[in-house]
Amino acid sequence: MMSAPSGEHHPSAASSPSAWVRRRVDALRAREIGIRAVRWGTDRLFADTVDRYAAALTWAHGLRDGAAQRLIAREVVPRMVAVDVGANLGCYTLALARRVGVDGRVYALEPDAHCFALLSRAVGGGRCIQVEPRQVAAAEYSGWATLYLAGGDQGDHRVVPAAEERRSVTVRAVSLDDLLADAPRVDFVKLSAQGAEVLVLRGLRRTLSRQRDVRLLCTVSPALLERAGAGADALFGPLQEAGLAPHLLRRDGTAAAVRAAEAWSMARAAGSVQLYFRRPP
Repeated sequence: MMSAPSGEHHPSAASSPSAWVRRRVDALRAREIGIRAVRWGTDRLFADTVDRYAAALTWAHGLRDGAAQRLIAREVVPRMVAVDVGANLGCYTLALARRVGVDGRVYALEPDAHCFALLSRAVGGGRCIQVEPRQVAAAEYSGWATLYLAGGDQGDHRVVPAAEERRSVTVRAVSLDDLLADAPRVDFVKLSAQGAEVLVLRGLRRTLSRQRDVRLLCTVSPALLERAGAGADALFGPLQEAGLAPHLLRRDGTAAAVRAAEAWSMARAAGSVQLYFRRPP
């Protein structure tokens, strides 16, 4: 569910001029354009709305998550096992697949059927045999979950209810502990779950305890996390207990250690930040 977190919208403002503009913008973003391919080196991403086509283009030209792309190029090496939670179109999935190679493995999780079809097209047809796409939501427990679908931003589907009214569907859910139970190793997890990150981490506890070298790239949005009932302690606590310290990404893809309280304050001021959790050297 690849997206920059959107602002919270309140029903009381539904008839305001800003709400009217928002609806018009959402309608434009959701406009169908037919399936189009966006080349990223030797790989291709696929999009069929204005919104997802723009997301794919900005990724391919390094204008979206450039620091994270460079981090993956630095930190992920052949034969690693990686997980992409909230895979959406497959941008991170393809980046991880390039690095782990055919002898590695990438689990790509995307619950929305529409985005999953585009993801499958990007990695299917023998192009990425190391990728295992799953149409599931990462969760605390395996079973079922409600997915609240965004109107315009197709990267903003959530398992946590939004403030505004949304259409919802029931999707399969899986804890990462269950998904990775038989994996001999887990090296890298990219986590973007639109406010459900703490729930996903609760379903990753056993893996964190047995995989001492795992690293985690996580999108942190305090507003979305707090809407889900989770604060800074709920996010940072389990990771610190597993020995993983937060780091801020630099533009060149390196990471600098940062205190949890400072990282949370920066995320609140910016709306969201990507933090890299790893063991101190």
